[in-house]
This record gives sequence, structure tokens and C-alpha cells, in this order.
Amino acid sequence: MNRTVLSIAIILSFILNGCSLSSGASKVETLNGWHFQHNQGSNDFSVFFGLADKNDSPISADVDVDIRIENENGDEVYSATKSVTKDDFGTYTNKIAGERYLAEIRIPENKKEKGNSSNGTVYLTVYKDDILYFDEVNCDALYCLPILETELTWEPLPVNIDVKSYDGSIESTIQIDGVSYVYESDFTPSLKVTVTGSKIYERKSGSMFDAVSYKLCDEEGYVVDSGNLLLNSLSQGDKFKDDSITFYDVEPGKVYTISFYEYE
Repeated sequence: MNRTVLSIAIILSFILNGCSLSSGASKVETLNGWHFQHNQGSNDFSVFFGLADKNDSPISADVDVDIRIENENGDEVYSATKSVTKDDFGTYTNKIAGERYLAEIRIPENKKEKGNSSNGTVYLTVYKDDILYFDEVNCDALYCLPILETELTWEPLPVNIDVKSYDGSIESTIQIDGVSYVYESDFTPSLKVTVTGSKIYERKSGSMFDAVSYKLCDEEGYVVDSGNLLLNSLSQGDKFKDDSITFYDVEPGKVYTISFYEYE
């Protein structure tokens, strides 16, 4: 074989096998093992999927992946196209599925839009040019999607609340001078409220408890929760710090207002 014929043979071989040699995509027959997880240690997210050949043997390939994440209310919180190379594949062990050969795509926390639900669905479409295409698949994202903050406001402080006896006479006066809160978004969104103040008046010593009522209103002024703050064994001049108030099932992104009034 002369040099010209040999060169033509090498070029034809490269053209015919180039796709397989460069990406492995032409050997891919099935898509499997797709799932999504939140990585608490690094505070980011991982999308996993596996590829297999016609013998169901795991393989790696250079592919592109369209990723879309929607929360359970239908709001899109993430959308991107990621290029995956053979270097992105590795062996991962799961207690349920065991050892699997999968590709991993990392998504930083700050790349997602905040929504009003921590639950949703992750949609994947895996393809490579005109060589490979799989229909869109999906998996759950549970209690991990970033959500909007809920805010709590209150009336101007300090405010004095009288505690009255059954005949309407004033037994004591409670001054509320501070409110703080922590918004917890895990599982059920909630507001944990801490109230500080002091007992500034006492008609007679030895009262067993002082009670102050409170209510929580939404942005439209509707009362969505209410209750009583029970302050045990306070003497005149005593300060208190009470963290017993928790409002559950608050809506992410909303602003609520807490107010205090006489116990009824």
C-alpha cells in the first residue's frame, strides 16, 4: 500500500469512528439512575444520571444536559444547559441502589431563584448533537429548594398592656419593649418569636401570673393566628424574655404584623 492510499484509509477510519472516539455518545443506548440531592456540607446541589450501552453496561460519554427546576407551585427557579464530559463520571455508592457509575452536575445554591415552596421537580433532557437524544425525565426535589424570606413587623415599642381583674380594676402593667424573630424554612415555614419587656406596675405583690394577648395579621389585615403570653411570678421591676410564640405555616415572601393587647 502506498503512502497516499494509507493516508486516505486513516482519514476514512477517523471519520467513520470519530464520534465514538471523541465522545462515546454513539454507543449510548439507555439513560438511568437520574436523581437530585442537596449537599448540606457544601450547601449546593447535585444532579446525577447514568448511561449504558446495548448490553446495559455503564459507560461515560460527552453529552449536553438541559436542566429545569420548578417548585410545586409551577414557578421556575432554575434553568440551564450543562456540558458533561467523561471526567464528570464516577462511581457513587447509595444505601438503597448500591454502587453505580454516574455523571454528577453541581449547581451552586446562589444560582437558584428563591420561590414560595421548598418542594419541586427537576427535569432533565440528555442529548448530543444529532447523535443522541433522550426524552425529558424528572425526579423530585424535596424540602431543599431555596425559598423567599418571611418578615415580621410590629407596632411601635415600648407599649404598655394593663392586666385587669374580673371587676375591671388594674392588677398590674406589663411593658413590652422588644420583639425579635427567627424565620425557619425547613419542612414547614415558621416564625419563632421572642418578646422582651418588664413588669412596671403591681397593685399588690404575690400575683401568680400576668397575661398578655397577641395576634398575627397578614398583609391584608386578616388575623391568621392569636394566643396569650403567660408570664409567671413576676414582681414589679422584673424583666422577662419569652420565646414561647411560634407561628406555623406562614407563607414565604409575605410580611406579617404582630400586635399586643389586653388579655380577654
